[in-house]
Amino acid sequence: MNEFRTKLLDQVTNNNLGTQTSLFNKISGVTIFISIFFAVLVTENQIDYQFGDQIDFLDWVIGGLFCIEYLCRLWVAPLQEKYGKGLKGIFRYVLSPMAIIDVIAIIPSFIGVRAELKILRVIRLLRILKIGRSEKFKKSIFHFNYALRSKSQELQISTVYTVLLLLISSTLMYLAESSIQPELLGSIPRCLWWSVTTVSAVGYGDSIPVTAIGKIIASVTSLLGIGAIAIPTGILAAGFSESIGLQSKSLGEGD
Repeated sequence: MNEFRTKLLDQVTNNNLGTQTSLFNKISGVTIFISIFFAVLVTENQIDYQFGDQIDFLDWVIGGLFCIEYLCRLWVAPLQEKYGKGLKGIFRYVLSPMAIIDVIAIIPSFIGVRAELKILRVIRLLRILKIGRSEKFKKSIFHFNYALRSKSQELQISTVYTVLLLLISSTLMYLAESSIQPELLGSIPRCLWWSVTTVSAVGYGDSIPVTAIGKIIASVTSLLGIGAIAIPTGILAAGFSESIGLQSKSLGEGD
């Protein structure tokens, strides 16, 4: 029994597998994505009407699998140093953030999501939080946090540039268009909405300039908006690359 428990611990924590993902975590990952897929699908009334019973049955099965996963993790928790031995380790695990996420993922299967209350259906989507258990996801978050910390000064400068671009362009558009389109561009806050959609290249088209000077301002804002998107993207990409390079270097030195 102890040998089986130790092997289960290796599967649960992905120990002794290097960069590979254990079968236990692969099954868990597939189950998570299937549950999220059907949670999204069932919000379509026609699909819910035709296949609601089948989807509910599948949801019960998924809930059962999540329960088994939770119990497995609970059983091997005392074998991990970070939780401690015996009941103390189990108690610490139950109060850990990832264990709480597991419970949140299980609850939707047993609260009667067939009700018309949309909030009950949406609760199913909370299972996406379980993706946080993925080792690859954890590594990605680590690299992302490193990029934010190491490039914080550059990102602050980029943010200042974007804010200035939004304020200046919206102010100029207000001066150019407020008298012509008071309903759409009659104040700086309204022009700020136009500026955000223009800089982000969304361009909803609900408010557009009609004067020549307004169109010139819009053109310049669009071109400068490319930098507002590209600069922070490049900064974060450099931070990611630096973090991955440091990790590869440390692994190489370890070998």
